[in-house]
Amino acid sequence: MSRPSPAALIEAAERERARSRFSQARGLFVRAAAQSADAPGRAQAWAGAADCGRLLGDFPGSLRHYARALAAAPRREAALRADLECGRALAWRGSGEPGKALRGLASALKAYQSLDDPEGQAFCLWALGGAWRIAGELPRALAALTDSRAAWSRLKNAEGLAYVDCALGGVLRMLGRHPESLRHYRAANRAMRRRKDVFGTAYSYCGLGNAARMRGDLAEALSYFRKAEAVYARIGDKVSFAYTLWSMAMVHKLAGRPGPAALALRRAEALFRRTGDRRGLAYAALGFCELAAMAGKRDAALARLRLAARLSRGFAWEARHVRALGLLLRGRAARPVYAASGSLFVPTSVPVNWP
Repeated sequence: MSRPSPAALIEAAERERARSRFSQARGLFVRAAAQSADAPGRAQAWAGAADCGRLLGDFPGSLRHYARALAAAPRREAALRADLECGRALAWRGSGEPGKALRGLASALKAYQSLDDPEGQAFCLWALGGAWRIAGELPRALAALTDSRAAWSRLKNAEGLAYVDCALGGVLRMLGRHPESLRHYRAANRAMRRRKDVFGTAYSYCGLGNAARMRGDLAEALSYFRKAEAVYARIGDKVSFAYTLWSMAMVHKLAGRPGPAALALRRAEALFRRTGDRRGLAYAALGFCELAAMAGKRDAALARLRLAARLSRGFAWEARHVRALGLLLRGRAARPVYAASGSLFVPTSVPVNWP
């Protein structure tokens, strides 16, 4: 029996990726890259492996594959190279390097504009919105995502609209604009389920859970998080699932259930470590800080707060959380902390319902 050709392997990998079976797809892409005799074929295969690695939370592996893809991609393939720059920037964003991500995305956006590629521009604006969010620049994140949504609307691209709606739901939640956030999450969830996008459905369930959490409906929030958990477990996601676990911990914390809250935080922390997510580890440290404070363990709370401060260096939004929680633990008001970010969020006491 003859072995599958690189083209057949790539076709099979794309089918697996469409089913959100990213680990299986990555293996097929790597096989295709190893067997491909021509440079564009190798670049395409390494790009697919890199994309899947990013979605699996293997950011170091993803960055290595993007480097191989860029090395293989011919200079004349400007569109492919722009796609690779954009993907690599997303891997930098996931690995906690928002500065590198923003520079890479700015370069990719210029390339898409030179190529007169409206779909590339729409995608890159979505990615920029996420990078500005990670960098703590919420007004810039909102502006990029608003432009991305307008671009996807002009293209009548349902997938792009669904993902940008999820991103807008997150940024608007952080800005304290909860009714608008909920509308975008609902739109995203309807579109994801209609398209049978497995990952996107889980992602939007998590968003709906956070929207319910922000309005104080903890039971509804937990039901959405459990729906997301079931899907993430099925597809083997670690990156987004870690944040779902953190959100579940916040629900238990707010409901006065420290045991389940600590268990969910420990699970989230383990995944953040596996994916090298320093920002996520800062969130976990903040959660443990609050649980210690609620139990009257001031020294333990302050130790966790110091850890969160170290982990959040370079992340403006999370650093604000650290300052705000430090003020609250000293009995002082945290109102000024978020003013410069454009957010209406003002924490008043522990436990905090972090957006």
